[in-house]
Amino acid sequence: MLAADRNVVGYFNAISPRRGTPTGVRIGLGLLGVLILLGAAHSTVGLGGGSTDRLFESWVYDTVMVGCAMVCLARGVLVSDGRVPWLILGFGVSCDAAGEVLSSIGESFAPAIQNSLYIALYLAAYVAIVLLGRRRVTRFRASMWIDGITGMLAVASLTATALFAPALVAANTTTLKAGLDIAYPLTDVLLLGIVILMLALGGWRAGRTFGLIAAGFVVMAAADGIYLYQEVHGGYTAGTPLDSLWLLSALTLAYAAWQPDSAPASERDSSILVMIAPVFFGVVAIGILAYGNAKGVTGLSIWLAVATLLTVLIRLVVTADENIRLIASSTDLANHDALTGLGNRRALLHDLQIASAQATPTKPKLLLLFDLNGFKRYNDTFGHPAGDALLKRLGRRLAEQASSDGRTYRLGGDEFCALLEIKGDPVAQASSLAQALLESAEHFTIGASYGEVLLGSESTDVDDALRIADQRLYAQKTLNRPTSLEWRDVLLGLLRERDAELGSHVAQVAGLAHRLGERLGMQELELRTLVAAAELHDIGKAAIPDAILEKPSALDSEERAFMERHTLIGERILASAPSGAPVAAIVRATHEYYDGGGYPDGLSGEQIPLAARIVAICDAYHAMTSDRSYRAALSQAQALEELRRCAGSQFDPRLTELFLGLLAEEQISSAAAGSSGAGDQASGTSDL
Repeated sequence: MLAADRNVVGYFNAISPRRGTPTGVRIGLGLLGVLILLGAAHSTVGLGGGSTDRLFESWVYDTVMVGCAMVCLARGVLVSDGRVPWLILGFGVSCDAAGEVLSSIGESFAPAIQNSLYIALYLAAYVAIVLLGRRRVTRFRASMWIDGITGMLAVASLTATALFAPALVAANTTTLKAGLDIAYPLTDVLLLGIVILMLALGGWRAGRTFGLIAAGFVVMAAADGIYLYQEVHGGYTAGTPLDSLWLLSALTLAYAAWQPDSAPASERDSSILVMIAPVFFGVVAIGILAYGNAKGVTGLSIWLAVATLLTVLIRLVVTADENIRLIASSTDLANHDALTGLGNRRALLHDLQIASAQATPTKPKLLLLFDLNGFKRYNDTFGHPAGDALLKRLGRRLAEQASSDGRTYRLGGDEFCALLEIKGDPVAQASSLAQALLESAEHFTIGASYGEVLLGSESTDVDDALRIADQRLYAQKTLNRPTSLEWRDVLLGLLRERDAELGSHVAQVAGLAHRLGERLGMQELELRTLVAAAELHDIGKAAIPDAILEKPSALDSEERAFMERHTLIGERILASAPSGAPVAAIVRATHEYYDGGGYPDGLSGEQIPLAARIVAICDAYHAMTSDRSYRAALSQAQALEELRRCAGSQFDPRLTELFLGLLAEEQISSAAAGSSGAGDQASGTSDL
């Protein structure tokens, strides 16, 4: 392609119909319009006199037709958007123009070829209208199809009444010319029917381009109808104002080709047209029937009018069915979560009202509120689409698990709910449903905390039942929080990588601390926090150089000061996660002495957190019974004696006695079972 050609194509692509009609096209269309006005003036007032008849009837007419065809083809060639339909329509207008040129050469010149070219316009128009109209169709509904068919029948009935029957009667001939004269209005009627069908399928939202195309074909159909009427009543004469209508039709199509593809009618205006269209077509059919009754007209037009009214009635039935379905669908959407398909909060409140009225103290119902653990981190790590997919899976599992007992709901975010008939133990029932919300893999674990309430026995009020269930959910979520902290697993992995023996040490200390905490009667949340602190009490040593940690001799004062900083380092590491603050405070105090001689704060007695005092005893015992780089391990008896000696100074005396008693009991149990004390200690962490 030459550079100049590329520049032309680039110009038209840059100035496409989306941005307005290019200046060159506007000038061309204006000139064509002027020629049409001059031709109309000649045919009405005799502009130019009789000597210019040939000029206007042949040269001007053919120039306008060829110019309009070129404008349509240029639109298809130079602009990629909507290229195919405009090339097809441009081809059809070109065929029509070619037929007019042949007609100007000689009236009897190849009439079969001329008529074939004229008919080609209609064939091309059918295809182009469907393609252009399909671009505006967003969805198909039965009512749209019926509206289109109704419009086609109404136009056909009106045309048959006004034109076809009189023409056929008046012609009273079977000549080829008479058949062709009638064929053009017939093809026009079919073309208008297709236009109406595509408008109906688009919800009567035409837009500027499609509206102008429809107007152009309406003008052409009117011109063909007048032509047929003139042929029946005395014959058509060239050079009359009728010729200007065909030119105006072609110019309208050319003008439509370069119009910006404006936004269609608004939903509100479209809805009005959807209601008006079948009423209008029905009125047309009634008018035709009334006219036929008054004038005694029978035949095709009457049957077409009857068919139009039947389709209007069918449209009423279909509309009623669509409205019923729409109301049902709206109600369903209003009561279901869009993501999971479970009931939503509105559905839950409705069902709770019914369940509260039906539940009794002897036959209660179970309300469960669930909240996912770890979902936010999963969402942040894998993205919201993955999070939505996870919610769908968990919701489906929850619904399947509860399908035989009741109904499940999603209240938004990662909150689920279930309203169930009680079958067996409510606690087991709740736990089973919570398991349906469990999913884990290598890099994540999702679980669920829940709160339960028995409707009919614990509460009979909907708001009160939700409040109780929510409080219990929050309490369980708080209870489970320490064990659900992934950062603890990460830090323990760091300890194991830093020093395998250190990782083993903290695991053993955690096992001892857990057993001593149980002996003290600690609650579950306190035990979980204690175990976490025992596991991570040496995390600060990850920042201590190996030369100090593995030194085979006693540390000097500077090295000892550096070593004593490990509790402060551990506190800072743990406190970097907001949920790690309680554990961090315990780790800071694990090397405080009961008599105030420890570090880093010199706390004493009850000032030292209970968990820190427990960890201090367990840590010291395990350290004494383990080999170190600077000394060999003490025997168990030696370690126990050292604990007794330091009770009251380094260790809490009451806790020390409890710890010694615990070990003594375990030693007796181990001896009875034929197991070694070391084996018992090694199995301690399995209780966690």
